[in-house]
Amino acid sequence: MPNNDPLALSSYDFDAWCEVLSANDIPMQIECASRDTFHAEMRTRNLGGINFFDIRADAHHAVRTAALLTTDDTRVYGVTLQIEGTSSITQDGQTSILQPGDFALYDSTREFERDFPEAYRCLIVRFPHAMMQLPSHTLSSVTATRFGANDGVGVVVSPFLAEMANNLSELSGWAGVRVAHALIDLVSSALAEKLTDAQIASANPRAHAFVRVCDYIMQNLGDPTLSPDVIAHANFISTRQVHKIFHAERVTVSQFIRDRRLEECRRQLGDPADAHLTVGQIAAQWGIYDGAHFSRIFRNAYGVSPRDYRRSQLDTSVA
Repeated sequence: MPNNDPLALSSYDFDAWCEVLSANDIPMQIECASRDTFHAEMRTRNLGGINFFDIRADAHHAVRTAALLTTDDTRVYGVTLQIEGTSSITQDGQTSILQPGDFALYDSTREFERDFPEAYRCLIVRFPHAMMQLPSHTLSSVTATRFGANDGVGVVVSPFLAEMANNLSELSGWAGVRVAHALIDLVSSALAEKLTDAQIASANPRAHAFVRVCDYIMQNLGDPTLSPDVIAHANFISTRQVHKIFHAERVTVSQFIRDRRLEECRRQLGDPADAHLTVGQIAAQWGIYDGAHFSRIFRNAYGVSPRDYRRSQLDTSVA
């Protein structure tokens, strides 16, 4: 069954808040000028491996230091929506001020900091790197960038995030998991839009070509003939150029295609709507026809066979 934890609400004083954050899967150091009166509340929800944190807290400062990075190897993204109050977020040399309705992305694998100068409410959504359609290195150019509620795809993403925060108690079962996945897809679209705008503004044709090629791959992921040559021909560039633009993003073409196919297969394997399909049929829908090969690469990526993963998701009824 999906990891679908019941909604939990907890209250904290400063020491307890520091303890819960340091014990978190993204440990951070906390500073506060008013420790004696500090108060925080947090509601949490896990929907299919996507974690939601609805936080109300007094002013404080939080830092993920280089020393803390060495204590764990967690590889997740966080999307933070400012609901009340203001805050700032800093990562990869970029700092943004977030007003209500604004949201931003951060990456747990690199140092970042958050400053909350006043009492606030925010929603944080955390999910594994594998769920994002673009590599971590590519997204480093838009981490800690403000996405406004009135800018581009943000017009859709911001209210979607706000509704998630206000209705966490209503999200459960596979319907809740699908909504959570839809949210990640929307966030991916907003990030791709921001990347494209930034690349055009900076006259960076290589980076712009990378996003364009990734879009093509995602649209043709189920084609078993998908290859660097096919991608190059469809995008009017040479095969060598395809390899070069992916090399610049620290990922190979074949690795990118494989990872995206595996993630789509993982989603389908855990979805009751596709329970009538065999493991082999699901893999074939995403261009993988060798069953033994699929089982091997799936186990390497997720630590469990496709059949065992499916069983763990579907065998127990969802509360």
